[in-house]
Amino acid sequence: MTKEQLMALLPTSEIEIKLEDTEGLKRFAFLNERDRFDEVQLEVFDEEEPWPNYLPIIGYEDFLGDLVCVDLKTNEVVIVDHETGERVEQIVPSFEDWLRSADGDSP
Repeated sequence: MTKEQLMALLPTSEIEIKLEDTEGLKRFAFLNERDRFDEVQLEVFDEEEPWPNYLPIIGYEDFLGDLVCVDLKTNEVVIVDHETGERVEQIVPSFEDWLRSADGDSP
């Protein structure tokens, strides 16, 4: 998937998608609107520890505030620790399938 293909799939306004509960508590992913894509990427830009180009940020997870990203190489949606930049969890193997399945869950 290319950055342009990803951006075309992003919502025009922020949406909420329910994630699997953690320790009995509800969790949600919030996907940023398409117009904020470049702004969000710049928020994590750091010359000393550059963010990988193949892992754009598309939103955040509300439980710990970690980042929701799409791996452009594999199309996986993953949660990345907001402090360490390490992958914490794979949400789904396909971004497109995740959006399709979330259509009924979005507010």
